[in-house]
Amino acid sequence: MNRLLALVTVGLIAGVAVADVPPPPPPKGKKYVSVASEVKLGKDVTGYVFVKQVARFPGGQKPTYTKVDLGTEKPTAVPEPAGRTFVTLFAVPADAAKEFKTDDDLFEALGAKKVKGAHPLSFSSTATVSDTIKGDAVKWTYTITAIDKDGIKKTIEGEGAPTDKPTDKPKTNPAKDSPEDDTDTPVVGTSAPRGGVWVAGISAALAVMLGGMWLAGRVRRKV
Repeated sequence: MNRLLALVTVGLIAGVAVADVPPPPPPKGKKYVSVASEVKLGKDVTGYVFVKQVARFPGGQKPTYTKVDLGTEKPTAVPEPAGRTFVTLFAVPADAAKEFKTDDDLFEALGAKKVKGAHPLSFSSTATVSDTIKGDAVKWTYTITAIDKDGIKKTIEGEGAPTDKPTDKPKTNPAKDSPEDDTDTPVVGTSAPRGGVWVAGISAALAVMLGGMWLAGRVRRKV
């Protein structure tokens, strides 16, 4: 198992390095698109400081952090307009943020996961959506509707945007246990596979990642 893990990891890294190579084809009826995301607050969400973390792939570089002012009317663009980036928005309780003398101290604590009550909201620059959607890019608008001890609650609007499904709904066929079961839900970013089939999940994640990078390359070449 460890040997398989090492082989898959090496394959993942090597595959990402070849960004110009077309990725494996998406599932039937789906396609790769780039995603531009923006965020706004629900009117009842107050008392939080928001910090954007931008991590770049491959690793080796420290993530960068900036504070973000979110409003209830006009959405704020959050992810960076660049490929190979992973963006996370942290909601930090205002009282917890006040415990740090400087923003850099807060950022360092966030990176070390030492900020009490902070909750993350991750974004992806690519996704797999229905091929009925026109074009190679979509815009998704996130609305943070509430923040509690369990995390950030949100809605997402836009073409191909994922929708939250009830977690307590029983499966009609428990034998099924693969990402293809939810045929109406687009694959976003590098979501973890279900049922422990992590090898298949890594392959799917790699396909989405390469799809986005290949798509970005095609756009650059057209320009």
